[in-house]
Amino acid sequence: MNIWMIVVSGDQKSDYYSKICLDRWRKLGYNITKKEGIVPDTLGDELPFAECKFNGNKFTPIEKAIWYSHYNLWKQVTEPTCIIEHDTYPYKELPKFKDPIGFFSTFPRNDNAWQGKREVVSPGSGYYVNRTGASILRDWAISKPIDENVDGHLHKTAKIMLKTKEKDFNDYHLQFASCFQIVNYDVGTSAEHNT
Repeated sequence: MNIWMIVVSGDQKSDYYSKICLDRWRKLGYNITKKEGIVPDTLGDELPFAECKFNGNKFTPIEKAIWYSHYNLWKQVTEPTCIIEHDTYPYKELPKFKDPIGFFSTFPRNDNAWQGKREVVSPGSGYYVNRTGASILRDWAISKPIDENVDGHLHKTAKIMLKTKEKDFNDYHLQFASCFQIVNYDVGTSAEHNT
């Protein structure tokens, strides 16, 4: 099975997080293929972004770049593949999936702001997808104007594909949790969002 990590070469934050995470992936015995992410200067024109997101905020250039980084990988999937971002830190062996899509990463466990809060699946941080799942993600992305971040698209599409109810979605995927997004606020995070 392929494991592809989205990185942005020469970017201080991406270099910082990917080094930490790649070291850990290798210690667990995984061979990771780095895939160059899209940046605002290299955006394509295939994805039909709406004027604003469903919450009324405009997309940031970084949010669009993250969208393209995932979308471009979906076009390359020909066999079962795990897609991770540069800040996806594994703490145990990856799960085995039978469905066309599945999630295995959660919101940061090393972030004090999350202490005492319910653990939540982080769709874009770490997911499994096969050729069928990637094709559906790709086709639905271009079927109408995009009004949510890529995490929302992954969540919504998987919920439909797997026929899970919203209240069951998180609990179902938490059983596969084996990674989390690391955060070092002295370094910062990669995504920039309009609040």
